[in-house]
Amino acid sequence: PTPGEFPAVQGPEEDPLDRDLVALFVDVARADGDVRREEVREVRRYFEEVLHADSHTVQAVRRHLKDFLRHPATVDAPGALASCLEALPSGERLRLLDALYELALTDGPLQRSEREALQRVAEGLDVPDDKARAVAEQHLGDATAHYESLGLTPEASDAEVKSAYRKLAATHHPDKASHLGPRAAEQAARRFQEVRDAYEEIRRLRGL
Repeated sequence: PTPGEFPAVQGPEEDPLDRDLVALFVDVARADGDVRREEVREVRRYFEEVLHADSHTVQAVRRHLKDFLRHPATVDAPGALASCLEALPSGERLRLLDALYELALTDGPLQRSEREALQRVAEGLDVPDDKARAVAEQHLGDATAHYESLGLTPEASDAEVKSAYRKLAATHHPDKASHLGPRAAEQAARRFQEVRDAYEEIRRLRGL
């Protein structure tokens, strides 16, 4: 610099990983449609309260959010997942998945599209199935008993859930037991209701 001038002050460099993290949040948030204000707040909360990011990082996160919301096509979820898988230790990846569940639930019950987005994230982050399931159960509740009522495990596909429900509902419909006497009809009605309740709960959890 010439006499009397001050050198330009450079701010700290932005971490490319922050942009990748924001991309994942935006990808999950828009899975069920538009990104809502409460979802944007959840992204900021993750950086401020979970990662304890400094003010420079928080400002960068706001810029990334604006960029992605203005230009959705620039969100590269597979690339962001690959970067996070490489850069984050397993515990941090699990914490990220947990935060993405928080985000997906801020605007109401989990939709099927959101569940699928979260499954892609869990797979892309190489989160073991049992740990991913534990995170889901922490937010959605343990549905194991409901699956057992349908003769299934939580790993069952959507098609398997629907098929099992249809078969069991037909088998245990009270009308089919009406000619066997009051006790048999009552047992059938009870089993039919159990099957129906299990299916409705699984539907709610899966966003079917």
